[in-house]
Amino acid sequence: MTVSSRRVVAGLIRFALVIVAIVFISGYFFHKRPARSRHTTMRVQTEVPPPGALAPGDMRIYNRDSSVDLILAGNNVLAGLSPKTIAKVKDAVNAKTAGETTGFGGSIAQIVKTSVASAIGTHASYPVSEIRDIRYDDNTIVFEWKNGDEHEMFSNTKVDGEKVSRTFSQEDAERFIAAVKDRMAHPVPTTPTPPAAPKPPN
Repeated sequence: MTVSSRRVVAGLIRFALVIVAIVFISGYFFHKRPARSRHTTMRVQTEVPPPGALAPGDMRIYNRDSSVDLILAGNNVLAGLSPKTIAKVKDAVNAKTAGETTGFGGSIAQIVKTSVASAIGTHASYPVSEIRDIRYDDNTIVFEWKNGDEHEMFSNTKVDGEKVSRTFSQEDAERFIAAVKDRMAHPVPTTPTPPAAPKPPN
């Protein structure tokens, strides 16, 4: 295989890995709902505040084994893998690819590590402005959206037969709910985009 061909294949593999990561995040965190009600805006966010770097009024909680987190950051609720889990995945990928350092295998190993490193921390992001209510019900944080739908974060994922959505402590869940409700009532002001400078005359 020529160098040019290898670059093309490497690029396609990197692209595929990123797409798979985005699809995984979307399916992992977004509870299945009837097609007619699928109007809540869900984005993917690759950069999230690191632990200890949240703004005043923001909040981050972890489930019991600290494998996932929920974050109130600005005017969005984020759901994703925790820093602890991300570190474990990166360590596992590094260990699996440690023997591939040269040639095409080494190139693929490097692509995998780079792609995983950039995508594994991706979080699902939901605007607070689309939340009608949020409550703690049956050991689960339940979001009620303005479109009339309801949503449990992590409800499609089970660990040892238990839904991950049910693994947040009631105390943490209630603190998070209170913070979200406060943000619903008092959104973070957005900085207006300054007008573009006028073009100089020709």
